[in-house]
Amino acid sequence: MHQPPTSLSDQQILDRVRSEWCPDVTAVRHLAVGFGAWHWRAEVEGTARLFVTLDPPLWHTAESAEATYAAAAHLARTLDVVHACLPTRAGRLTSRFDQGWLSCTPWLEGHRPPSVEKEAVEALHRLHASPPPPGVLTWEPTVAADLVDELTAWVAGDGWAGPHGEVARAHVRAGLSGAVERGLTTYLRLRQGLDHATYVPTHGEPGAHNQWRTEDGRLLLLDWETLRFAPRERDLLDGYHDRVEHEPDLLHLFRLEWRLSEVRSYAQWLRGPHEDDSDTRTALDGLRAELAALTG
Repeated sequence: MHQPPTSLSDQQILDRVRSEWCPDVTAVRHLAVGFGAWHWRAEVEGTARLFVTLDPPLWHTAESAEATYAAAAHLARTLDVVHACLPTRAGRLTSRFDQGWLSCTPWLEGHRPPSVEKEAVEALHRLHASPPPPGVLTWEPTVAADLVDELTAWVAGDGWAGPHGEVARAHVRAGLSGAVERGLTTYLRLRQGLDHATYVPTHGEPGAHNQWRTEDGRLLLLDWETLRFAPRERDLLDGYHDRVEHEPDLLHLFRLEWRLSEVRSYAQWLRGPHEDDSDTRTALDGLRAELAALTG
């Protein structure tokens, strides 16, 4: 998130990082990166040591987040592309904090690749060929059959009072009877073709935005909170589908799931109290983009 959480101070983050992970840390600095979680750089006398993440309870419970990061750590024993979380002093991968949970990974200098390269495709093949790690969650469809009814009730109800609320409501209302309804109908039909026997370990969002090229040339996959046992097509939305064999219907299923779930998430956010800042403007732009993609 580009804006730091309003309910927490850097000092609170620093205290928890020092008590759970590294007592030598002398400062933390909020990083305006990513979307959906908050991040800090933890330093020791000005030198970066840890990348700190605070995940809100959007996709996980505290228990499922711990299980997922533990499963990723298990994968890291045999897959050198997995950038796994560091354990706390108590041996956990997460620490409950505020309404979410903190985690830390080693800070590594480097850069994000500009696109999905051949090495990333090979890394994905290795991941999909791996045995499912202990405790990995099995993916379940995330878009409910009553999505149109839910959004219709939201559009008709009170709220949407923030600075972007009425604009967001108008966009949702315009898309409901057309793009969203058609997309949901197709999504529910494609779900009937799922075969659990074909499931493999999947990252969930292995695009270039979740990759890191270290200074010594290693390629890493970041952000393993979306790790699931699922159809391989779940990993092929962003830069992979034309280079990895796949079932077109399943690829379409996951493309629809992403767009429909994003519409719901952005609508839920913007119908409630919110400020006019870079995060909410990004959310409004995202809502427009996903509705337009469903229309197209």
